[in-house]
Formats: sequence, C-alpha cells, structure tokens
Amino acid sequence: MVNLNFTIRDLALDKLDTVKLKCSNCSFWTDNSRISLFENINISPTIWELIKSKFFEIKSQVNKKKFLPFFIENGGYAKAAYSSKKCVGLLLAGKYYLFPKLKLFNFYPPDPNSVFLGCVYVLPEYRNLGVGKKLLITLEKELVKNNVRSIETVAKRLNDDIDIEEYVNSPVIPIKFLIKNGFYIRKNDELYPLLRLDLSAISLVKGFLKTRFALKSIAQERTEKSPVNFGKDES
Repeated sequence: MVNLNFTIRDLALDKLDTVKLKCSNCSFWTDNSRISLFENINISPTIWELIKSKFFEIKSQVNKKKFLPFFIENGGYAKAAYSSKKCVGLLLAGKYYLFPKLKLFNFYPPDPNSVFLGCVYVLPEYRNLGVGKKLLITLEKELVKNNVRSIETVAKRLNDDIDIEEYVNSPVIPIKFLIKNGFYIRKNDELYPLLRLDLSAISLVKGFLKTRFALKSIAQERTEKSPVNFGKDES
C-alpha cells in the first residue's frame, strides 16, 4: 500500500545516498555540445553570464557521475520528497546558467532574475498523489522568503511533431502540470514554451487570505464572547 504521508526536505550533500531516482545522475541539462562558441556569444545576455554558463557546463561534464552534488554546491535548489525513508520525488531549480542545455531552446534566454525550474520528478507509483505539487509549494515558500519574484521553466507539449518515447523520457515538465499550478505561458512554442509563475502575486494572495482568515477568527471569537440579551430593546 502506498504511504500518503510525504515529507519534503532540502537535499543536503550528506544525504545524497538516499536518492535512488534516475534523475539524480541525469546529464540532460548539461549537454550543450551542439552550440558553438560563436552561437554562445550571440545568444548570451552578457559576457559574465556566458562565462558562468560555460564554466558550469565544462565542470558538470567532467563530473557527470557527480552532477547532483556539483549542482547543489553551485547554489542549486534541490528538494526531495520522502515517504518514510524512501525518496519518491525530486525537484531541481536554480539560476538558468546551471542548465546549459537551455541554449538549445527557441525562447532562450529566460529572465536572469528568475529562478529556473529544471526538474520535478516523481516515481510512477507515487504520481497523482500531490507529491509534485508539494515539492513546488515548498520551493515557492523559500523563494518568497528570499525575495525572488518569479520562477520560469520550459514545458513540453505532446503532438504529432514529437516522438512519444522522447516525450516520456524527457525531464522537461508537462505543460498541464505547470498550468494547473499557476504558471502561464510567457514565450510560446509549439513544442517547448517558456512558462512563468509570478511569486509576488502568489504572496499577495496568500497574505490576503491569511489576513481574511485572521479577521474572521477574531469576529467569530467576539461573537462567542458577547452577551446575548433576550430582554426588550432598551433604546
């Protein structure tokens, strides 16, 4: 029977041995071999961003078997979902230059001030149970505290122009999941659009709901404490 109680934790370097998911050693986002140096210069927003991206790409290629610790050491966000002691889901996010393969997409570059969401992976038997949503909400809360205003990510669409096996095996997140969780299309594409989630709007809505709930609780408490006058109106 599947355990429906999930715990979300930051994936520390000393806990990486608990992750047995296929995406823990995935090199999808680090493979940028098809882009020439000239093309890199043309599409990079600044020379500094190009240097950082190229540095991470080269180092990650050298550390292919140690991609996850290298990703975390370079400021990436790694959130893991656990059912008991079993890791059942993983989320990776960070600055867009931590994902060199982004340069192959038509929308490049994304907003450099946003955090890029690279992966939300959940074991097949734990899908449709809210694990991915819980991972995403945990990231959102941390980013709001750190005054990050938005998350961007690339989504995948399934249509006649994409191979079904390629679609299933790609770590790119399905567009339905992202739209369902508040993302909207910022740059459209038939196969791989760029989506965005504005965290400032989310924090305002959450703050409004929290205030409304607090005021409702106070009003209810005062009503319960107020004496009830069953006599005639004395005015």
